[in-house]
Amino acid sequence: MKNLKWSLLLVPIISTFLFVTIITASPATISSDLQLKPIQTAMGNLYPQAIQPVAPVSPEKEKSTTPATTADVKVSTPPPSTAALAQTKRPASPPKQVRTQPSRSSNTLTPPPSSTRTSKASAIIATSKQYIGVNYVFGGTTPSGFDCSGFTKYVFAKNGVTLPRVSRDQYKKGTSVSLSNVKPGDLVFFSFAKNGVVDHVGIHVGNGQFINASSSKGVTIYTLGTYWKSVYVGAKRVL
Repeated sequence: MKNLKWSLLLVPIISTFLFVTIITASPATISSDLQLKPIQTAMGNLYPQAIQPVAPVSPEKEKSTTPATTADVKVSTPPPSTAALAQTKRPASPPKQVRTQPSRSSNTLTPPPSSTRTSKASAIIATSKQYIGVNYVFGGTTPSGFDCSGFTKYVFAKNGVTLPRVSRDQYKKGTSVSLSNVKPGDLVFFSFAKNGVVDHVGIHVGNGQFINASSSKGVTIYTLGTYWKSVYVGAKRVL
């Protein structure tokens, strides 16, 4: 009878031990076995729960899930282009200077060529008249005595115009003008032999007159009358 009591006590203990051992060794098998659900219901919270394994988190996944702080965020700046570097190194071009033309008043205007020539002709005529009365000297080129070409050469040289020494060569200079267009300051040429070969020269002074060094009267003014027109060869403008 005593042994029977011990047997009855040992049966539940052994059953419980076997049950715990089985559950600990393979909880998934027991949890899926429908026959053990009455035992799980009977034990309630004392029924051992299966431990769910925690999947390891990879460093890459953990890094991606970690919110980035402001200090960790680096904004990459693209390197400057070659064109931008060239533009920054290029020296700034100096500002263009605008030259303003000074206003010209009527008093500073350059006189036209005709006015310049008229002024020069007037000066030559004034110079030539200073030597009226100087004696004729063959080959003379100074106020001590003039011949015709020596007189014209001297007067023009005093006003900055160079002429050849003899009348024949003086006739080769300048621009030919007709007798009707002769102006003061023009040279007039004559041929006493009336053969067209120049052997005398004078300076036209206007009003149909010219000044020359005459062999008979020295430096004097003549009118281009009948005789002088008969030996007239031509006129040249050298101014």
